[in-house]
Amino acid sequence: MLLGRFVPILAVLALAGSLAKQRRVAAGAGTLPTSGPLFGVLVGGTIILVAALTFFPALALGPLVEALS
Repeated sequence: MLLGRFVPILAVLALAGSLAKQRRVAAGAGTLPTSGPLFGVLVGGTIILVAALTFFPALALGPLVEALS
């Protein structure tokens, strides 16, 4: 049980350490800035889309099941 709990934690810490060691790269033409409203709209839209796709099957199948029962 200890192995199943602490091995993933150590793996994530090792991954975070290796990512922290990497050098920074200058922003290029294809870089999406995270300080503007476009980033907020994209993140908000993604959250709404994922939430809608989560609830859509239940909302679509509810009336069908009710009609068949």
